[in-house]
Amino acid sequence: MRVNRRDNNLYKAFVIFTHIAILFVAFIMQTSIFPLITFLRSSPNLVLIIVFTYGLLYGENIGIIVGIVAGLLFDMYFDETFGVYVLIYSLIGYVNGSLNESFYGDSISLAMLLSIVNCFVFNIYIYIIHFLLRGRFNFLYCLFNIMLPNILFTLIITIIVYKFLYDYNVIKKGN
Repeated sequence: MRVNRRDNNLYKAFVIFTHIAILFVAFIMQTSIFPLITFLRSSPNLVLIIVFTYGLLYGENIGIIVGIVAGLLFDMYFDETFGVYVLIYSLIGYVNGSLNESFYGDSISLAMLLSIVNCFVFNIYIYIIHFLLRGRFNFLYCLFNIMLPNILFTLIITIIVYKFLYDYNVIKKGN
């Protein structure tokens, strides 16, 4: 059966829409739902998981595009110095995208390792921007009360989200 060009374009539009929807749902959950869970001192960085996963599965170009879109969402939401989140998310997307050719995407242990490294780098960057540059030097407090819980929760959620996105990628490539 031959698929015509119009059906192929509709399929591509649907795939792009699905990827954008996944990013928006992650953003809404991270900014609106997770903060309502009061027993959590910190919440997982769901958008970071999406960015590094897309980079790892689809390569540098998609990783950086998803990182820029995610960064723009956060820059607009938090109304801070524009570009702070665009820079870190796009860098994470690009660096993880550069690993696309070197590693197999089905390795959950790689995803977990990348989750820890990316989350640590992200938290150090945010510490420098939000604390260090504002004269707050209590690194150990930030490390134990903000960074480590965030890394732990992000690692746990990575297992679920990465598996979902990897399986979606396999199904999509099969079509």
